[in-house]
Amino acid sequence: MAKPSNNKRRRYAAPIGGAFILLAFVGLVAVVLTSLNLTDRLLGNEADKERIEDVIRPLLMWDPPPFEDPADISPALMLHASMWSALGYTSYPFNENQEMEVPASDLDVAATRLFGPGVTLQHRTFGEYEQSYYFDRVRQVYHVAATAQLFRHSPRVISIERGEGAYYDVLVGYLPPQGAFTANLQGARGIPEPEKYMIYVMRRTGDSFQIVALRDTPAAVGEMYMPG
Repeated sequence: MAKPSNNKRRRYAAPIGGAFILLAFVGLVAVVLTSLNLTDRLLGNEADKERIEDVIRPLLMWDPPPFEDPADISPALMLHASMWSALGYTSYPFNENQEMEVPASDLDVAATRLFGPGVTLQHRTFGEYEQSYYFDRVRQVYHVAATAQLFRHSPRVISIERGEGAYYDVLVGYLPPQGAFTANLQGARGIPEPEKYMIYVMRRTGDSFQIVALRDTPAAVGEMYMPG
């Protein structure tokens, strides 16, 4: 039997080689797209973590007890959270008494931003002697003294777990309160570890989130993350 000529072998080899090159190219594209999608998901997750930390900070800093409905939050705690959410979004000038004057309507907007439209603030003077917020009923403004809030917890989002629809279970670590002195100590020791963990149930609203509920973590979860 006559052997195939070199020309015939080259004719057969050409499409086979082309197929391997095409498959290799398709595989490379798939790997690149997969990597890009994974990177997008990771970056998106990190962005969500930062957004959630910004949202929950004005509430978490007061170490609230668990609740299943924001309407169950105490009126004073609701005012505290709304006040510090408003202060985080808007810069207010100081008057001659070195106080900021914050309109009550800004707290209403902040409460809706934090918890949705189902909450209603009970406007009144609140706080303690060291940091009180005087409510001027005639002008409908709060007077906020220019004193720093020290020694309050701050959030670190550990994980975000998708629930049903637009709801998410967010595991949050409570970083220990820090003032200037403790910050220097922590800086020498490294990044502080959370003192405890809670689950914030969040609802996505566009690019932001609202607080739906606050729950204790299961014992197994707390033990998993607590140091030593």
